[in-house]
Amino acid sequence: MSRRSPALAGPLSFILSLGLLGACGGHAAPDPTNSASASLTANQEKEERTPVATPAPADQPAPEAEPEPEPELSAIDAGDLRPLTEDERARFLAGDDDPLAPTEIHYVKSNEIRHDVWFPYLKDLGGAYVGVASDQNYTLIAAARSDLVFLMDIDRRVVDLHQIYGILLGVSEDAETLVNRFESGQASETVAILEEALADVDESERKRFIRSYKGSRETVYRNLRLVLSRTHDGAPSSWLSDPAMYEHIRKLWMAGRVRTMGGDLTGENTLQTVGRVAADLGVPIRVLYLSNAEEYFRYVPSYVANIKALGGDERSIVLRTIYSKDWVHADALWGYQVQPLLDFQSRLDDGKNRSRNPMLRLAEQDGTLQRITSVSGLSLLNIPEASAAGG
Repeated sequence: MSRRSPALAGPLSFILSLGLLGACGGHAAPDPTNSASASLTANQEKEERTPVATPAPADQPAPEAEPEPEPELSAIDAGDLRPLTEDERARFLAGDDDPLAPTEIHYVKSNEIRHDVWFPYLKDLGGAYVGVASDQNYTLIAAARSDLVFLMDIDRRVVDLHQIYGILLGVSEDAETLVNRFESGQASETVAILEEALADVDESERKRFIRSYKGSRETVYRNLRLVLSRTHDGAPSSWLSDPAMYEHIRKLWMAGRVRTMGGDLTGENTLQTVGRVAADLGVPIRVLYLSNAEEYFRYVPSYVANIKALGGDERSIVLRTIYSKDWVHADALWGYQVQPLLDFQSRLDDGKNRSRNPMLRLAEQDGTLQRITSVSGLSLLNIPEASAAGG
């Protein structure tokens, strides 16, 4: 049995019931044209005739060569964020994810605050986005203008919270309205919205979603207030402080383009499913956001296989944060790093790269790691520094 996020159908059916789902017709295949060579009749075959070639006029220009056809974009990876068709949604939601176990600590907010150092590397990447953890993903998704999103975490409450965001985004036209859905004075109204959206979900699961909202509400509200006011050098730098970013996230959810999944980076299912689904839909994985998760495991065979299952291209990148006094931090806690996905996949073939730290040490030895850049706290692994990067 598929272990999808069990509430996926409920919130999305509620969002799509707002009248924003439209079918997109495919192009009809052209009717085949039968071609036949003209044959001589029996009488003509008996007549011996000498064919006469008709010379082309001297001033007739040579026929122009037909232009090379431009590569076709996936119907999904086209930048217009139209709602997925029923067939596309079924394919998007296919496959298993990883089972989840209760966790003692719920990381329902991020303490990373300088995601803007990644903006020059994310700009307009499009394609599919894969990320762990909570709301920080939305800033990165919006900066990349992603077309399709897979959000995963090992914490059930974080997975539930993403679904809650999806429901509330459908009824919150601006960021201020969304943030206020977590304010104590609006808690009862918000619970009513969630219960209506989850009306078709199993009662035990619906109650769990309500508990997740109530249990995280105050923490989330305080965090979102900070994210709403976040700027760098006077410019908005988050999905809540930048109206265009917020609108992109809202459109993604309302078009059915966000999938939430129980996800263990070293597990057997989730990333394998993501790789198959993205390939089936013809969308490259352009962003893989790992946060600091690699601090907690080695590059075991299952992790290597999972990373290699993600089909990217020369524009695809990996984003990670590093917590160590040996690295320059862009904020109070974190160093921020960018690496091409193809480079990461290639390095995983070398058994010496048995975890993150050995990989980084070896990259420094071979000269492909740039620990210090013009942006304090940004490091680059086998990727040139973006000229647009700011300090």
